[in-house]
Amino acid sequence: MPPHKEYRREWVNAGYDERMGSAWVTLPPPPDRIRLYHFTSADFALSNIALSRLKVARFSDVNDPFELLALNFRVRGVRSKVRRFKTSHNDLTGLLCFSANWTSVVLWSHYASKHRGICLGFDLQRDSVQRVRYEDQRILAELDESENDPTKISPELQETLLCTKFRQWDYEQEYRKFVKLSEMTKDGSLYFCPFDGHMKLVEVILGPHCYSSLASVRKLIRAHHHDAVAIEARLAFGSFSVAPNELTIP
Repeated sequence: MPPHKEYRREWVNAGYDERMGSAWVTLPPPPDRIRLYHFTSADFALSNIALSRLKVARFSDVNDPFELLALNFRVRGVRSKVRRFKTSHNDLTGLLCFSANWTSVVLWSHYASKHRGICLGFDLQRDSVQRVRYEDQRILAELDESENDPTKISPELQETLLCTKFRQWDYEQEYRKFVKLSEMTKDGSLYFCPFDGHMKLVEVILGPHCYSSLASVRKLIRAHHHDAVAIEARLAFGSFSVAPNELTIP
């Protein structure tokens, strides 16, 4: 079936990029929600759909070694204090990582098993997520060297540390949802955040080289998330990007 070309205007009017990948597939969410995307392997995605949950990332396990370490460590007294802050935060808080769009060929390569994976689209409460800012230089800030409690870092500076990354990560267009580990579902050593009214699964996009069949994925979705739509993606014909396979758009 042909794409819903009339939807693109709705997405642009709602403040999304005109190149939004879902603009030919479905309508945008209401203003108090934001559509965001999570890339993963096909096996993990299917498990997430069946169990209605998303794995919570830990700051100690993410792939950026400068996570929570965006301050300039040349300032005296900063190193030990910020490292204590990272350790303390890792023990209490996890994060869910999303992207603003799913058309980046690099995101599919890095986070979705080299295009064999699946991207999950969610509608989240807009005020429950924070947008990552990307900087060329590490941040200069003064800290109270006499205070050993890492929570005494000002709330403003803590938020900056939680949402600041090096400029070269900006292709991710990342948003983050922070969660308390104590409120998550624990399975072995891992933590999971359940889908709910604040994080609703609405899209499932199979990568250009995904081995899972669209029919089987749609059957799984009907059993657990009947409002979600599933499509296949393909490599774009006129740009270095990923696009919807028009023949799979419901």
